Formats: sequence, C-alpha cells, structure tokens
Amino acid sequence: MPSMSTSPPSEVTIEGQFYSGNDSSRQGAVLRSAAGVIIVDAGDTRLRLKPDDVTISPRIGNTPRYLHLPDDGVFETGDNDAVDQLSRQSRRGHGNRLLHALENHLGLILVAVVVTVATTGAAFVWGVPWAAQAVANALPDSIAEQVGDSTLSTLDSTWLEPSALSKERQQALQAHFEPYLTPVAGKDLRVIFRSSPAIGANAMALPDGTMIFTDDLVNLAEDDNELTAILAHEIGHVAHNHGMKGMVQSSLTFWLIVMMTGDLSAFSDATVVVPAVMMSLSYSRDMEREADAYALKAMSDHDLNPTLFVTIMERLMAAHGEDRGPEAEEDNSRWDTLRDMLSSHPETGERIERFKQTR
Repeated sequence: MPSMSTSPPSEVTIEGQFYSGNDSSRQGAVLRSAAGVIIVDAGDTRLRLKPDDVTISPRIGNTPRYLHLPDDGVFETGDNDAVDQLSRQSRRGHGNRLLHALENHLGLILVAVVVTVATTGAAFVWGVPWAAQAVANALPDSIAEQVGDSTLSTLDSTWLEPSALSKERQQALQAHFEPYLTPVAGKDLRVIFRSSPAIGANAMALPDGTMIFTDDLVNLAEDDNELTAILAHEIGHVAHNHGMKGMVQSSLTFWLIVMMTGDLSAFSDATVVVPAVMMSLSYSRDMEREADAYALKAMSDHDLNPTLFVTIMERLMAAHGEDRGPEAEEDNSRWDTLRDMLSSHPETGERIERFKQTR
C-alpha cells in the first residue's frame, strides 16, 4: 500500500507595522508563517510564536487588521487576504470569515435592514406604550404627587398666570364641581384656575389629580354644566393614570432614541422639557376614548345630558380656529406651536360625534 504524506502548508508572508507594547513607536515589519510557526521580524526584533499565541481581529470590510501578540505587542496590516489565509492555516477565525461573508451579502443586508426597521417600528408603536403602562401602574402615588407639583411649578413660571376670575366666581365653580371631586385611583381631586394667553381656552389634568381650568375656558362656557362635562373628561384621564403613562412613555421614547443614535445631549435637552411634553395633552386616541367613556358614564350617573360636552367642544373648536386679526400676528407667531399642541385633543370631531350618538 503506498504511503501517504501531507505537504506542509505554503508560507504566508505579510508586510505591516509592529508595535512592541513598550511605547507608541512603530516599526516596519514582516510576518511569516510556515510549518506551524509564526515569525515576526521588525528591525532587530524577532518573535517566534505559535499560532495559539496570536489573536486575529475580525475582518470588517477593507479596514486594517490587527494581530495581537504576547506582551501587548500588535502587528498591523492592510493585507486582509493574507491574514485570511493565515487564519485558515491555523484553523482559526471561521466565525470571523463567516461574519465577513454575511456583511458582504447584499440579500442578507436587505433582510437585516427590513427586520431592523420593522423591529424599531414595533418597539415605538407597541413596545413603548405597553412598557409605559406597566411602569406607570407600578409607580407609587408619591411619584405622581412629585411630578404634579413639579409640573405645576414649571407651568406657573412659564405659560400660566394667576386667574383673573373673581373670588366669588371661583368659589361658585368649586361648589358646583364638589359633588364630582371624589377620590379616584387613590388620588384626591382638586380644580384650580389660571389665566394663560399662550394656552387659551383649555383644561388639563396633572398626574396627582390636580385639574387646571383656564379663564378663557370658563368664560367660553354658557352653562356651568358644560364645564362639568369637561371636568368629567379630565377626571377620566386621572382615573386611567394617563398623565403618568404619558410622562413615562415620553421618557422611554427619548431613551430609545438616545440608544439608537448615541446622542446623549439630545436626552439632556429633552429632560428639561419633559413636563411640557407631558402637559401637551397629546394623548393617544385610545386614551381619549377611555377618558370620554369615563365622562359619559359620570354624566349619566349625575343625569347630565351628553349634549353639554358637544356644545362646549364645538365652541372650543370654533374659538381655537378663529382669526385673531392682524394686530395679533406677532403674538400668533410666538405661540402658534404651543397653541397647536394645547388647543384641543386629537380627533375632536370624531369625539363630538361619539357624544352626539349617545343622546
């Protein structure tokens, strides 16, 4: 039977730069590999190494490769093909070669892009709201109180001013609202009044159960029960913890963007305006439906006609859409964006129709 012999693998020669690890200087060097031995010649330095002594960096496109040697030495080269040949000889780096092949496969790249976009979209559309709901429900009431106090303080120092309503008018409204201000979801309810040229006619609920009615909204109502209808809707937001959910959802969204972009400065700026984002009342349609359903039940329990909500909301739509005249053009340019956020809840027309259908 004829004898079989295996010829030694062909020699691999790679030119590059050698860093000794003792200082930052580098030397031109040549690395040779044959018969299971790796030799590095760099000036007066010669290293004789085993393949297991060398760690080869993964191939990333055509960027330089680094061969990490004992005692912090490094051999750098741009000859990727020769390094791949060396890796095959030493029977190492199969995973790296597979990764390189995947990185250069156009079809797989397109699939990866589609999967990444779909996953990211799903995270924003479903993942963040679900996580926000879970986190908001787990937070203690003391957090909601702190957030409510902080938000009110911020609003009072920026967009809100002391109410111009007479004390008698405020007291009359407080007495009118009192039967509806029973605690919900473990939170005590209260109504306060503020003036705000920036916000105009509106009402908003803070996470701690504080509800703010602007003077313009009070003056817009032709019947105090119209304000009660608005109150019932805002209580619905408190009952369903929408304020805390909105705050947590905004924070999670910002964090997700930061993790995707690596831009921490964007989050630093965003944390300053989180109270404003929360107070924008840009509730989701599902949140609005929940608050509306709560309001409808509360109004039914107190024998209030749903038409009251319809009339005040139609008046709100007209008020926020009216032309304020050329003399207010400068003021409009200053507050347009803020008014767009705070002027009305989304899908107001759809919500009005819902109340009309229950009459």
